[in-house]
Amino acid sequence: MLIIVAALVPLLVGVASEFVVLERRDGPPPGFSSIGPTPGSEVLTLRFGLSSNNIPALHETVYDISTPGNALYGKYLSQEEINKFVAPSADTLSRVSSWLSGSNFTSVPVTPAGDWISVNMTVAQANDLLAADFSTFQDRTINATVIRTLCYAIPSNLQGHIDWVHPTVKFPVTRTRAASFVNRTSAKPPTSLASISADCRVSSSWTPACLQELYGIPSTPAKPAANVLGVSGFNNDFANKRDLKTFLQLHRPDINPNTTFDLITLDGGLNNQLPQNAGNTGDPDTQYTVGLATGVPVTYISTGTLPNDLLTEMLDQANFLLKLENPPQTILNSNSDTSIGLESVVSPAMGISLCNAYAQLAARGVSYIVQTGIWGAGGTPFGLCKPFDPPFPASCPFVTAVGGTFFDNDEPEETGAFISGGGFSTFFGRPRYQDAAVSAYLQATNNTQATAFNVSGRAVPDVSAIAQISYISDGAIIDGASATEFSADIFASIIALLTNERIVAGKPGLGFLNPLIYANPGAFNDITTGSNPGCNTPGFNATGGWDPVTGFGSPSYPKLQKLCAVL
Repeated sequence: MLIIVAALVPLLVGVASEFVVLERRDGPPPGFSSIGPTPGSEVLTLRFGLSSNNIPALHETVYDISTPGNALYGKYLSQEEINKFVAPSADTLSRVSSWLSGSNFTSVPVTPAGDWISVNMTVAQANDLLAADFSTFQDRTINATVIRTLCYAIPSNLQGHIDWVHPTVKFPVTRTRAASFVNRTSAKPPTSLASISADCRVSSSWTPACLQELYGIPSTPAKPAANVLGVSGFNNDFANKRDLKTFLQLHRPDINPNTTFDLITLDGGLNNQLPQNAGNTGDPDTQYTVGLATGVPVTYISTGTLPNDLLTEMLDQANFLLKLENPPQTILNSNSDTSIGLESVVSPAMGISLCNAYAQLAARGVSYIVQTGIWGAGGTPFGLCKPFDPPFPASCPFVTAVGGTFFDNDEPEETGAFISGGGFSTFFGRPRYQDAAVSAYLQATNNTQATAFNVSGRAVPDVSAIAQISYISDGAIIDGASATEFSADIFASIIALLTNERIVAGKPGLGFLNPLIYANPGAFNDITTGSNPGCNTPGFNATGGWDPVTGFGSPSYPKLQKLCAVL
C-alpha cells in the first residue's frame, strides 16, 4: 500500500495524507472504456475483507491434520475452532466498526468468522468513504456496463486491518464458457493398448465402463455411509435430470436409471430443467460423478449468478459450505468460465482470501478438487494472453488440481494432454508437501533459475486423468469432448468412493489430499510423454515423476484403496 500524496495521485486530488491507497490501476483493461461518472444515487454492495487473526497458524494446522503419520492426522476441526484462527482481532473489529458507524453505515458479516463484511452505500458515499471515483465502464465485446473505480484508499489507521474492498479496481473478463476441445486426432484407436479391451479402444471418448477398466474403479455400489459428493454449479449452468437418466441407460445399465442427484441452492441459485438449458458443465459433472462414484449420494450446489462477479459467487459458495454442520466430504469445482481461471484475471488479495476459505474447508475435512483449465501453460487465447499464466483456483495450495491426459494413436500409454493447464503460481509460495518433488523436477529440467515463471511458486497440477469423454446434453450424445473439467470429474469420483470406504470402516474421510498424494507417488500411473504449450510458448513437458503437465500422473484405484485402508 502507498501513502497518498495529493500532488502525485491525480485521481485523488485533495485527499488527506492520512489515507493510504489499497489498490489502484492505471486504466481500464483492453475492451473497456469509460462512459462517464456513475450517478451518485446508484447503490453499491461492497465487500470488505478484514485481516484475520492468525491465518499462518490455520495453515500449519491444516498440514498437521492432513499429513499421514502426524499424531493429528484426520482430527478435523469444527467451524468454531477454525474461527479462532480466522476471525479478525478485537482491535480490527473495533477500528472498522468505528469507521463505518461514523458514516452511519451498517455492516453485515458474510463469513462464519466475520472476516468478510458487506455494506450497502450509494456511489456518492463510496466515493467519499474510499477517496474513490466510481465510474461506469462499457465492455465493448458484449455491450455490457460495470461500475468500477481505478483507485481507492482507506484511512491510514486501518492499514493492516482491511485487506481489500470489492468490487472496485478489478474488472470482469467477458463471461463466456471456455468451449471444450474436440479430439483433433484420428478416431482410429491405438492398437497396442493390450490392457484395455477392444470395446474401449474403438473410440477416443471414454465412458464410465472404460474408465472403470482403465483405473480399476469398482462398479459395485458403495455401502451406505454419511458421505456426500458435492458438485459445484455457477453462472446458471444447470444439471439436467432427464439427460442423466439417458446417460445411465446408455452407459450404466447395471444401475437404476432413476438414480439422480440432490440439490442445494444459494444466492438465488436455480437448476432449470428445460432441456435446452442443459449445462455444458453441470451435465457432464453430474453424469460422471453419479456414473462413476456408484452408490455415493451426489448433491448439485447451484450458486446464483451475480452480475459480472463469478469470483464473489465462488467466495459465497465456500462460505455457505463452511456454515453447514456437515459439508460434503468431497467437493468438485470444475468451473470452466473464462472470467476466472487464471491468476492474471484475479485480484491477488481476493484470490488469497478465496484460498484461505478453501483452507478452512480443508480443516473441516473436505477434499476440494478443481481442474487446471484447457489453455496449456499460458492462459486463454482470447485477447492478450500472458505466457506461463498459472491457473486459478488450481494454484491455491489447499485444493487438489487435476490436469488432463489423452491416448494418442502413436502412444501405447496415457500421455499428457496438450490442453492441460499447469505451471507455477505468482500468488502462493511452494507448499512444503511438494517441495521435494518440484525441486527434483526443476533440477532434472535445469529450470532451477528460470525467469519465465516463478520457480518458488505453488506448482500445478497435482494429479491427472483422462480428459476425453462422451456425455448427454439436451438428449443428444456429445462425443469427443476434451477438457480438464472431465479429468476433475473422474478424480473426484474416485476420492468420493475411497472416502466412503473409510467412513464405512469407522475412519475419517480423506480430507485435504495433497500431503497424502505427494508422500505416495507410487499410487499413481506416472506419465512421461506430452506437453502443454500455450500463449506462444512451448509450455512444459511431461517427465518421470512429478511434472507441470500431469502432476504425479493418473490414479490407480487398487493402489489408492490399499493405501487408504492402512491410514
